[in-house]
Amino acid sequence: MLVLGTVAANIVRVGFVAALAAAFLYYRCARTSSPHLLGWARNSYHLASVALMASAAVLLYLILDHQFQYKYVWEYSSTTLPVPLLMSTFYAGQEGSFMLWALYTSVIGIVLMRYSSRRDYETEAMSVYSLILSFLLLMLVVKNPFTFIWDSFPADLIKSGAIPSGITNVVVLDAAKGIWAQYPNEGRGLNPLLQNYWMVIHPQILFTGFSSMAVPYTLAVAALWKRDYNSWICVATPWAVF
Repeated sequence: MLVLGTVAANIVRVGFVAALAAAFLYYRCARTSSPHLLGWARNSYHLASVALMASAAVLLYLILDHQFQYKYVWEYSSTTLPVPLLMSTFYAGQEGSFMLWALYTSVIGIVLMRYSSRRDYETEAMSVYSLILSFLLLMLVVKNPFTFIWDSFPADLIKSGAIPSGITNVVVLDAAKGIWAQYPNEGRGLNPLLQNYWMVIHPQILFTGFSSMAVPYTLAVAALWKRDYNSWICVATPWAVF
């Protein structure tokens, strides 16, 4: 499980680089109209989206499997929560909220890619939109949801010497130096004020709105880029209504 979290954190970094690459490649494609660059730009964006989906799936799995060696899982979940509320702890904290926001943004971007392509707006719009996605991914790189709990509380959890008999939930950090850590077998749990039905559906709708409102902005900037001051309104209106 320790390897899984480390891999997921690295996947987030790959997604960040891929989103930046997509923004740059779309920009170059808008300047050169190169179909070769367009293919690479699309692939880079899809790679960033897949990276987000994979890392989000890992975080949800760690929560459902009660992996309290991860600080985020320990802070917001517990073994006593019913499954719907346990799943909602995915976005109970700042790191998970950024993950959900970025995930929905990436999925909406895939729809936007096809939509803008049919209206000759793809290169300009997706260049701007990929930058928005890369910013959200940067937040996940900085606010890593896969931080180990002993890295946050080293004075309390990291020990040295022989491991006492009967001790559970132990991770050996350095066998040669005899350094090990003991992590909790129970989490702090979800804030009681958030333990209701609305916690399950409200943030989902809220972050869908956050993510989708980036599209009219993106199309407005793309219209300025293309010097299209009138017809862009017809392109952006369905997204504004949504």
